[in-house]
Amino acid sequence: MDTESTKQWSSDLKPQPGLGIFGLLRESFKTLKRNRKLMLPLLLHVFLFFSLLEFAQFYLLEPVGKDLASQLAEHPKLFEDFGNNMHRTDYRGVLNDIREILLVKLFIFTFSSIISLVFFVATVSSSSEAYTAKALNLTEMIMKIKKSWKKPIGISFYMILFTMGFIFACFFYVGMVSILAGNSWASYMFYGVVFLSIVVLWIYGSALWMMSLVVSVLEDAGGLDAIFKARELMKGENVKASQLTVLYGVASSVVYWVTDAIISQTQETWSEMVISVVLTTGLICTLKLLMFVVFTIFYHEQKEVCDEKAAKSLYLPIAGYEV
Repeated sequence: MDTESTKQWSSDLKPQPGLGIFGLLRESFKTLKRNRKLMLPLLLHVFLFFSLLEFAQFYLLEPVGKDLASQLAEHPKLFEDFGNNMHRTDYRGVLNDIREILLVKLFIFTFSSIISLVFFVATVSSSSEAYTAKALNLTEMIMKIKKSWKKPIGISFYMILFTMGFIFACFFYVGMVSILAGNSWASYMFYGVVFLSIVVLWIYGSALWMMSLVVSVLEDAGGLDAIFKARELMKGENVKASQLTVLYGVASSVVYWVTDAIISQTQETWSEMVISVVLTTGLICTLKLLMFVVFTIFYHEQKEVCDEKAAKSLYLPIAGYEV
């Protein structure tokens, strides 16, 4: 009797097959539909903010870029002189242009990062509630943002450090092989292996980064704890998570390719700018929204599997001793 009961519970607690890529996309669209009262205004505001930043960058940098290009044409040896510490007085305009470009780029990067952070936290928190048959109002979503906005920044800091360390290690090993092996066939094979390893680890690292960000918003974990938690959740489904990342990358590349193809048929600068903002910014924001929701659903799927495994491991030893 005890054995039959244990087998029954073991069968009930066995994790169900997870959703495939298309299953996750289908659930994401359903979640977006349930949560459209929050998601549509959020997407519209994010699109408007990014569009304003694009137009501001174009308006501020176009005259500076033209002035810098003309001065570089007048002084073709400018960078060579800088390399030799020869700073002539007529180079002051070039330095001012470069300084202005860097300041504008820093301004755009800062505000873009703030918008992206709010966009991510709001999307993940509201999509998680919608997926679990709950609904967040605007006030609750703002409270979620105020509570969780710091943790994704810490995770991004650690992931950037890991990425820099990985890149440094690759350059170090490639340099050592190029010195020791020279141009032999073994060195070229090693370069190929390193290149493939970089691609695979980059894709996996991007998926882990995204999953860690989702964990930091939905759980009381941050920094390395969230990264380790995300790695545990992704066990056994690393390929699926990587496929989601690749799918987003391919879709983004298609958007940029289509935009470039349309812009190539246009001669006016402002027309190119408007087409680029409407198509590229709008579609990329939509793809990001979908990716955030997909990884939120993927988190819940993996969380349910881990909880079922934990329940099974806790019950079976007890069930064996029942009378």
